[in-house]
Amino acid sequence: MTTGKKGKRVAGIFMAILGILWILPIVWLILSSFKSDSDFITSFANLKGPLDYLTRLIPDKWTIRNYISVFVGGEGANTTANILPMFRNSFVVSISVTIGTLIVTSLSAYAYERLDFKGGDKIFWVLMYMSMFPNVVNLLPMFRICNALGWIDNLNALIWPSLAGVFNIFLIRNFLKGIPKDLDEAAAIDGAGSFAIYRHIILPSIKPVLIVVGLFAFNGAWNDLLWPSIVLTNPANQTLTPGLRLLSGQYEQKWGLMIASCLISMVPPLILYLFAQKYFLEGISVSEGVKG
Repeated sequence: MTTGKKGKRVAGIFMAILGILWILPIVWLILSSFKSDSDFITSFANLKGPLDYLTRLIPDKWTIRNYISVFVGGEGANTTANILPMFRNSFVVSISVTIGTLIVTSLSAYAYERLDFKGGDKIFWVLMYMSMFPNVVNLLPMFRICNALGWIDNLNALIWPSLAGVFNIFLIRNFLKGIPKDLDEAAAIDGAGSFAIYRHIILPSIKPVLIVVGLFAFNGAWNDLLWPSIVLTNPANQTLTPGLRLLSGQYEQKWGLMIASCLISMVPPLILYLFAQKYFLEGISVSEGVKG
């Protein structure tokens, strides 16, 4: 066996191990979501080893009651928590953030990369360095600003502060470096203005990286936990991720209900990625520009 084949085999084994380690928690969640609370609590008691643990992953009695309780309620479920409005709020926030992010970041990247203005490069790198501070540093200023604008317990507090991601601007700007400026100059000679060039030349050329940025924006807004937990207090205004804690039982922890809720919350981002995956690797190849 040649060295190249050995390397590929070792790499394949390593990737298979990583894949198993990644998928095991998902399998655990799926199987546990079909268990009753009593089955879940007792199934991992007095374990006798790894093999015994694996056999107990399978439910003794399969039930879909947890999934039914998520949407229609059930015994011990918190009746003040309704997952359907949470889904609606999460979709409103995530879609708004995605669309807004694509508009703001693509225009910003176009301005920094294509429009020559005084201090543009310095401003961009100052913003990049500032974005490296931990997000927790921004919580108090953001809260004070949202409070002044009357956005506390309002979905606006989740949408507007999330639109100008500096990393997304950096990603699009790097992709733009691979697009020949001759296209802009040719369009300008034909009488096209800056916005016309952006709309008809730049946007079609950066479609792959825009899809990647859109995926990042949607997933970030959908999975955000800390900030919504701070600015949203009314259960009717909660988004899904922070609202899952309200689905626990009023007098006891409903493990099956919580696990089923977590799995349901994973479905929209998963579906979105499956539809957009063919653009993903193409989009993150930021050194590439216009193809063919």
